[in-house]
Amino acid sequence: MKQSTFCWLIRLYFWSLIILLAVFVKPPYDFMAFNTFLGYLPIEIGMLLRRFNDRRALAFWVLLVIWLLFYPNAPYVSTDLFHLSWLHPHTNVTGILKTDPVMWLIFAMMLVCALSCLILGTISLDHTTRQLTQLTSPHHPRLQYCRLVLFMLTASTGIYIGRFLRLHSIYLLFTPSWFFKQLWGIWSWPTVEFILILTGMQLIVYWLLKLTQQASKMI
Repeated sequence: MKQSTFCWLIRLYFWSLIILLAVFVKPPYDFMAFNTFLGYLPIEIGMLLRRFNDRRALAFWVLLVIWLLFYPNAPYVSTDLFHLSWLHPHTNVTGILKTDPVMWLIFAMMLVCALSCLILGTISLDHTTRQLTQLTSPHHPRLQYCRLVLFMLTASTGIYIGRFLRLHSIYLLFTPSWFFKQLWGIWSWPTVEFILILTGMQLIVYWLLKLTQQASKMI
């Protein structure tokens, strides 16, 4: 499959998903469309980055910074799964899961959104760190993994900020001084534990994707 065809398939998939969520999902789960859109943005920016193969191009560095600001939104969508508790999925009498089709439809849609953003976001992370390494340090390809872990740690910090401080990447663009003031006061041992756990999750997803790529070559 050509790269351009792949990119347009991804765009068609996400826009179809976002429109379906916006039209059919009702409160309190109407946040899914917006969060999925935010999770899609770094994937789109990552695809645009591939057009620039010159480290001297200003557009490459501008897009890279924007991608880095919005990348945490991709794995962030997976934390929306905690909102499934709003469905009260267990019966009051026996504690067994309900068979309500609406409940299971919401579960399926949230899982699809989370997996789509997490998996395709991780692919975007892999491509972006590889491109950055090829352009800036082509003789040291292993530096990609250092950048990959660093960006994962940054993303996990961003997830913490978004989930517990309720701040979005857009605040960093328009009110950076206020944003960093909020960031300065979050640090504690539970914060570090959260960041390490979410980074570990991203590393496992990355490893599974690489494992899948290797397995597909063996078939």
